[in-house]
Amino acid sequence: MNFLQQIMAKIQQFMIGRYGSDSFTLFLTISGLVCSILSNFRHLRFLYLISLILIFYGVFRTFSRNYEARRKELNWYLRVSQKPKAEIKILMSQIRDRKTHRYYKCKSCKTVMRVPKGRGKIEITCPKCRMKVIKKT
Repeated sequence: MNFLQQIMAKIQQFMIGRYGSDSFTLFLTISGLVCSILSNFRHLRFLYLISLILIFYGVFRTFSRNYEARRKELNWYLRVSQKPKAEIKILMSQIRDRKTHRYYKCKSCKTVMRVPKGRGKIEITCPKCRMKVIKKT
């Protein structure tokens, strides 16, 4: 084995039984790097300490052996980040389809519905709660 293969083998052996990285760790690391870059501005010096904490916690999670605690943290992160990601996805599709479709939100269950533009007044039925609304497209 050459030198790099030996180093990789030792790293793999060291990581056996450790949690490793996941999407929350990636978020912490990227947030820490962004805070570090922003801390270079004169009035944002406090962000440097925040960036160190975020990066350190990301590294701690990677090398941790407590799988249960890391899974709970990951589930919390996924639950918290799910709604903003869904809203961004809907917003991007609204921008992409702005010439061909209209988007309406159901008043009772808040489901977003997509209907084609230029059909005049139509009756829209919510697929989730079956509430009917008449809207102009």
